[in-house]
Amino acid sequence: MAFIPSRRKKHNTFRKEDLNLTSMMDMMTIILLFLLKTYSTTGMIITPSKDLTLPTSLSKEAPRKDLNVSITRENILVGDQLIMPIADVDQSSAIIEPLYAVLKEKSETAKEDEEKYGIPFNHEVIIQGDENTPFDLLVKVLYTCGKTEYYKLRLLTYQEK
Repeated sequence: MAFIPSRRKKHNTFRKEDLNLTSMMDMMTIILLFLLKTYSTTGMIITPSKDLTLPTSLSKEAPRKDLNVSITRENILVGDQLIMPIADVDQSSAIIEPLYAVLKEKSETAKEDEEKYGIPFNHEVIIQGDENTPFDLLVKVLYTCGKTEYYKLRLLTYQEK
């Protein structure tokens, strides 16, 4: 024998349906977190100094955030810290002493952080040099970086279109 519905259920065709906002909020939160996680900034990570014109290159590799050594038209900087004017660089020495002292201190701090906190010391430095920087000055900066255990050297350039 078949089931016979009651008259009330049979004629109850006008029901009000509500949206479940909790489920929709959960769904939107998951989508938002997914988009934030996958969003990447591939623009300019490193901003060169105002008095610095970077050379162009055909390299496709994107820059990373590492220790920056800048050689502007007038000064040598580590990060935003002024080390010395270019006019004061000793032409007879292969090492730039004030730059050596700052980089040695930073490398020792990085080694201590590696021992204490497990933060890896990657030995990388990014060199930002003006396109009109004399080659002998660039070689001295590269040599000084190498002597302070920053032997993975990268030259920052603009990417040629």
